[in-house]
Amino acid sequence: MKKQPAITIDDSLFAVAERRADRLRVLLVKKGARPAAIATREFALADSSGVLSWLGARNCGDLRMILPASAVIVRMSTLPAASPTQMLTALSLQAESFFLGTVPHHRLGLAVLPDSGGTEREGIVVAWPPAQPAPESSPQLEAITRYLPEPAALLPLASADIPAVTGDRRSGSIAIALRSPRGIVLRSAREDGSADSWSEGLRRAIAETALNAGIEPAKIAAAVAAAESNVEQTGDRAVIIDPAIRQQLEGKIAIEVGAEALEASWWRDWAVLLGAAIVAAGPFAELCNLRRHQGGAEPTKLSRFLVRYSDPARALRVCVAAVAIMAVVPLGAAWLRSAIYQWKMPASLGEFQLEQRDIERRIAHYEAVARKSLPVSKLLGDLAVATPDGIELESIQLSLTQGVSVRGTAKPQGGKQPDEIVNTMARQMDSSGVFRKTNWGWNAPDGRGEFKFNLTAEIVRPTLRPNYDEARDWAIKTLAQRKYPDADAGSTKPERPVDGDSETTGDRDASPVGGDSGRSTAAATNNPGSIAGSGTTPSRPEALTTPGTEPVARGEAADGGDGATTATGDGAALPERGIGRRPTPGPDEQPKPAASGGAGAGAGGGPGAAAQANLTVPDTISDEQLKTMSKPELRAKLSEFAVAARRQDLDADTRARLSADFNRILNALKGSS
Repeated sequence: MKKQPAITIDDSLFAVAERRADRLRVLLVKKGARPAAIATREFALADSSGVLSWLGARNCGDLRMILPASAVIVRMSTLPAASPTQMLTALSLQAESFFLGTVPHHRLGLAVLPDSGGTEREGIVVAWPPAQPAPESSPQLEAITRYLPEPAALLPLASADIPAVTGDRRSGSIAIALRSPRGIVLRSAREDGSADSWSEGLRRAIAETALNAGIEPAKIAAAVAAAESNVEQTGDRAVIIDPAIRQQLEGKIAIEVGAEALEASWWRDWAVLLGAAIVAAGPFAELCNLRRHQGGAEPTKLSRFLVRYSDPARALRVCVAAVAIMAVVPLGAAWLRSAIYQWKMPASLGEFQLEQRDIERRIAHYEAVARKSLPVSKLLGDLAVATPDGIELESIQLSLTQGVSVRGTAKPQGGKQPDEIVNTMARQMDSSGVFRKTNWGWNAPDGRGEFKFNLTAEIVRPTLRPNYDEARDWAIKTLAQRKYPDADAGSTKPERPVDGDSETTGDRDASPVGGDSGRSTAAATNNPGSIAGSGTTPSRPEALTTPGTEPVARGEAADGGDGATTATGDGAALPERGIGRRPTPGPDEQPKPAASGGAGAGAGGGPGAAAQANLTVPDTISDEQLKTMSKPELRAKLSEFAVAARRQDLDADTRARLSADFNRILNALKGSS
């Protein structure tokens, strides 16, 4: 593995960067008795990697970022003329008295202005409070970055006639550098950035700075007017610089960036960065060493915690809150616990003991049931899921001691042989976790390839709920839905009309000949003419019709093919062999009248007709009465209306009422189940 070549850092190079809207402007400078600007570049504001690559390609490992004036505090101090070391010590003590230790040393900048020939010197203190934000940058870029206050960058641009001013309306930041009879004056201010008051606030800040610098009031108005006449507005940024700035800077910094430096507009556009380069390479370099963190390293969580809560007021608030929580929370928890106990506990101890004994008996009962019984329905469902297509089960035996025993027939299915299908079933049973050690044996296959088999397995976890996939889970999709996905599952059978309605002849369920009881209660309840829930066999329809024939009435004999006739259980005569239909009558034939001796109930004669004629028609029943009836009473009432509806002597209105009442009773019976 090749080693990466070490990057050589040139200590004589440093870069100065300034934020402009969404761009970052960088000026590369070479130190010396006269610093030289050797390259310029603009980057996107978030392109930290691009800045690092550009600086690394030029062996530069020192970046000075201009800090907005709104983030710093500038103080001017008068010092007695002494040695530079003594003046810096006195200035440091004054900075401590200014900020009372709230600003750490790595966020302080100190400098003494040049000697103006008097007995006193002017000192500058620049502080960057921790609460003030800094320009965002990546951790890699932050490791090589130091910060330069914007007012300090204006020191080389200060003029006796026109003050050097930079302002940003978005942050309300204003930086001012002004030459006065006392020397250079620096100031940082913050004004309201609204459109109406921004210009007025800028003028007021310039006038106040000039007044504090000791300029005569008569000259202050001229200085403000001169500043307004030279202001350059670019978006939210305003810059005021002396038009003769090129002559002021040419003797302080050399320009080696290219032919564009010959234009006056370039000097004004890069004036702040050029001033920052002169300050960083000159006697005011101590103003340009501000850092975001001590030593350039990210502080630990513990150090940040100690710094945050070293404030006495904040520490006192935290202590008071902690004591209150420790005093209140245990009391509240105890009260809540007691309230829950009182809510759950019965009124007396005896009732509680009775409930406890009842719970213990139930637990013992359930444990005994779990040990001595099997969830048969659940195990049958597990077997159904494990049984693939092609297997027909003939018998299933379940036992706690002997497990499960299955007998069935295996048939070829979907290109698979029967033995493969049975093997699949055994594998699926073992994989479910409910069964174990599945074994099977088979008989010799027949000519169609089918054979009978016996399968046994142990039941190890009968109550386990296996996580079947959707392709095998019958609870998600039934067999009918898998085989017939296009079937209309929402179709319903139309309601059957009352017997005797001659207009509806199709879709009727006739009982078997001979009165064999085989129809279900559900089929009977769908027919108002049948007896629902009574346990008796419903009667045949009033007449059997076939296309092109006349209906055969009850009790009417029909000639068979060999002349023999037979009577049904309700008196209707049908052929002894063949399909029970009468032959199609000729054009001149008429249906034979019913014989009085063979007439059934409702056919016009005989004891059956007399018995039906004596049936009373029940009165209508209201919904309130239906709500008070039990399920057996509803079944009896449903049977009563069904029997009455079979009478042949009812008029149309009575038959319609009976049909409506029958349907209401049927709906009430369904609702009660």
